[in-house]
Amino acid sequence: MEFGVVLIGNVDQNKSDLIYQLSIGLKSFFKERMYGNDIKMYTIGIVCVAPQFDQFFTTKKPKYIKGKKTIHPEGMPFTVEDSLEYDVKLDFETFKNGTEEENKRLLAKEILSSLSVLDTMKSKIKDFDAEKFKADLENYFKEKGLV
Repeated sequence: MEFGVVLIGNVDQNKSDLIYQLSIGLKSFFKERMYGNDIKMYTIGIVCVAPQFDQFFTTKKPKYIKGKKTIHPEGMPFTVEDSLEYDVKLDFETFKNGTEEENKRLLAKEILSSLSVLDTMKSKIKDFDAEKFKADLENYFKEKGLV
């Protein structure tokens, strides 16, 4: 399964790199894992913007795309297949002022909390072992000392 975390916001380069490194680790961890046929791509957008920009960066509701589809974000064609994506919002000041360790823990906590979205998507996503996926993700963060 492809798993990704992407930054949507205006934090400094160190904070951006932290999210990028987290995404690389999660992508590697989930690369060879499968939880069913209904989700092959799982993407979480991390929205973290200064308060004066909040109006321009709303969080996306969960979006599930069944089957293969070519989308064109920002004019570039990109193919997704059996994809779930949604956003979580971080408090800008907390993230901006947090240490690297505090921010890693914050990200882990928010990502784990966001998994409740799977419960709301059960009517669309039937062939997916959400409990195993949640347990694996939590264990990943525990191994990293983040929960």
